[in-house]
Amino acid sequence: MSKKIKIMAFSAGLSILVSALGAAVVSAQVSHEGHGGMSHSSMGHGGPAAASAAAMPEGVVIRESKVQGHEFVYRLYTWDERNAMMKGMEGHTMPGMDNTGKSTNHLMVFIKGADGKYLSGGKVGFIVTGPDTSEFKTLTMGMFDGYGADVPLKAKGSHLVKTKAVFGDNVLTEDFTHTVK
Repeated sequence: MSKKIKIMAFSAGLSILVSALGAAVVSAQVSHEGHGGMSHSSMGHGGPAAASAAAMPEGVVIRESKVQGHEFVYRLYTWDERNAMMKGMEGHTMPGMDNTGKSTNHLMVFIKGADGKYLSGGKVGFIVTGPDTSEFKTLTMGMFDGYGADVPLKAKGSHLVKTKAVFGDNVLTEDFTHTVK
């Protein structure tokens, strides 16, 4: 193989490696384990209330419930609050991020086990059915001790929210109605 071809092959391989590492770093920064790239001290491991105000907007609690002994707290964020939470992630595509322009809010669920600790390492998804019966399905991303996704809640009326959370063999499901006025 000529020296020129070896250099081109090396460069291509290096580019692929750098891209893969970049994706891994971004993934670690936004995964629940990485707390969105924030340090453990700034997250406080105390859930949304313990997060720094600059990093975690307050949002509005729209539901609190118990599912099979687990505490579920749902918070709804405006699009501006969502953008503040996603600062620095512009241009990235991840589960729960809607870049179609259809979503109007960011919905998060914070799940505590029977021991009072936030659950991590699971897979959580939402199905939102609007007043016109249109369905929006999304997986969530883990962040700030919870799981969140962009959702469309523009239409006035009742929206059915179905949640499915899987932590190992434990499958937690819940349905509730949220009304947009």
